[in-house]
Amino acid sequence: MPRMQRMKSTSGILRRLVLATVLLGLALPALPQAAGYTVEIIVFRNGTDEGALADSSARPGFTGADVVATTVASRKLGGSVTRLNNGGLRVLGHAAWRQAPTPFPQTTAALRLRRGVSATQLGVPGITGKVIFERGTYLHLGVDLLVEDRGKRYRITEVRQVKADEIHYFDHPAIGVLAIVSGD
Repeated sequence: MPRMQRMKSTSGILRRLVLATVLLGLALPALPQAAGYTVEIIVFRNGTDEGALADSSARPGFTGADVVATTVASRKLGGSVTRLNNGGLRVLGHAAWRQAPTPFPQTTAALRLRRGVSATQLGVPGITGKVIFERGTYLHLGVDLLVEDRGKRYRITEVRQVKADEIHYFDHPAIGVLAIVSGD
């Protein structure tokens, strides 16, 4: 191949490579980002003491509260705090954070040791335990919280499949949790 033809083919390949790189750079922001989701919860009390743990019951231990989260400003449930307080309920805590979901447990033993974000890390006073956020085929959100309020203790434990951008309510006779998971 003569030298002139080799230079043309090399410069043509180089131009195509530069064009492909530029197009890829423009397309990347449109690809879904795997940085995580925003999870937001509100923990509140109603007036009843129903479902309180016995004074003699042992304080539960929480394992697997080891997921690191980044606290963010409230996004979607901010107006709910006012409505709950005005509706005769008492908000005990409100937190929002970003995290990547942990893998959904595949074994029975792993189900008992689900990982989550600790309530202490979220800065919710009077509440210990963890909030679980997992992804398998579907998203799963759960709470395993011990709430101490006015000398009584209450434990709410529930995990369920959730859809992003829908408000979910976790129920207990004396405690309620509103939660939402938001994708970007």
